[in-house]
Amino acid sequence: MAATVLLSGALGACSDGSDKVSEAKATFVAAMPDDLALPWPPATADWGSGDAADWEGPRPKRVIVLGIDTLRADHLQGFGSARETAPNLDRIAQEEGVRFERAYAQASWTLPSMTSVFTSLFPPQHGVEDRGMRLSPEIPTLAGAFAAQGWMTAGFVTHIYVSSLFGLDSGFMNFRELSIDWNFKEGKQLRADDVLGHVVPWIHHHREVPFFLYVHLFDPHWDYDPPAPFDRAFTDPDYAGPADGTYSFLKQFIPRDKLMAPEDLQHLLDLYDGEILYTDDAIGRFVEFLKAEGLWEDTLFVVLSDHGEEFQEHNSVHHIRTLYDEVLRVPLLIKPPGGRLPDWRDVVSERVRNVDIAPTLLAVAGLAAPPSFAGESLLPLMRSPGEHRRSLARTGTARHGQGLTSLHLERFKIIVNDETGKPELFNWVQDPGETTNLVASRPGVVNRLRSGLTKYVRSLEESRASLRASLPGVDLTKEQEERLRTLGYIQ
Repeated sequence: MAATVLLSGALGACSDGSDKVSEAKATFVAAMPDDLALPWPPATADWGSGDAADWEGPRPKRVIVLGIDTLRADHLQGFGSARETAPNLDRIAQEEGVRFERAYAQASWTLPSMTSVFTSLFPPQHGVEDRGMRLSPEIPTLAGAFAAQGWMTAGFVTHIYVSSLFGLDSGFMNFRELSIDWNFKEGKQLRADDVLGHVVPWIHHHREVPFFLYVHLFDPHWDYDPPAPFDRAFTDPDYAGPADGTYSFLKQFIPRDKLMAPEDLQHLLDLYDGEILYTDDAIGRFVEFLKAEGLWEDTLFVVLSDHGEEFQEHNSVHHIRTLYDEVLRVPLLIKPPGGRLPDWRDVVSERVRNVDIAPTLLAVAGLAAPPSFAGESLLPLMRSPGEHRRSLARTGTARHGQGLTSLHLERFKIIVNDETGKPELFNWVQDPGETTNLVASRPGVVNRLRSGLTKYVRSLEESRASLRASLPGVDLTKEQEERLRTLGYIQ
């Protein structure tokens, strides 16, 4: 079947119905030649074999990772939603994949979170916790590990915080920044269909070589404006209120002193779910393309997210400013080559971290992981039950209101204000919604965990020195700052 049919003409068409991607957008596609030498080919002699022996199935011929921006886990069927928001992803999970019920991001916004995904390091280790920081080229990355061991690597991204501006192209031999003129005139990023339309011809061209491919899809991020017919999939046809899903409407509710009307909040949730359904539909057609081309069976296919989204569970909207579960718990789905192994688990209920993804992919591919990686392979948990993994997250600097650090342990989760030391404590087993702060009733636990968190963060920061990694600065242009302002990242 032709790719142009599978992706609704996405090899050249836009979601708005126009017959081609505009020349203005094409101008901003930054593509390096495939044979360009990497700036750092790390020596692999001392990496060892890593966790490759843990994988008992066939090795993949390609690895495709889809990162979906702003996708919280409990809005996907199979992860907690009663709505059928992602039938294609749910089908993959049930028939072939492994679903991780409690995967956690290492930050509540894209830049530090995706840096953790790519480096398998916690934010205090990689240091990219502010828009003024850039990933050091001395720090090994997932893409670089694949490239150093003979694989082609490519990235297709649509977000400034997953761009070369912040060093996240490190290790990619071909890195395409789609629509990173920040679309000031249009005020929108490319939709999933259009992004995948750029990916399809690249896959055609490289189908005979082993490759690692990362694709970033922006759609669930606000503005919540799913295209037809997905804009009507869940919304009340009689709704006539002001909640249009735009940042201009939402920003008035970021401060915690103002709540929106219940019908307005429900309409936003309906639009958000429509965005998810649209994205799932585009992914479903992309998967059908892979199957039609005979590329699905031997592909390691992964879906992840950088962070979730708040809908006034704790009296605010957006993300970045808090570390509650609605912004940290994210979906993670892994479809191994050949499908899920017999007798292996289809659902992993233990807590895992996004830093664990990189070593897992390398292990399945039979490749070594850089010794700097802090994450642990997920293969043991895919095989049999184990322990919850300790998960640290940060908001980064106080530029967005307050700097926070959280630590998720066996029973408790503590959140500490980095400046004041003020804590919050939750028993996530008994109180998964984090509605009851136990600080007053469990002072001993608070003191023990806060002290342990301080020491843990200090050890992570010290480990950065062992990587001999400097932190290059980033100077944003006025246009880039304005685009971030429209997305709610700059007040």
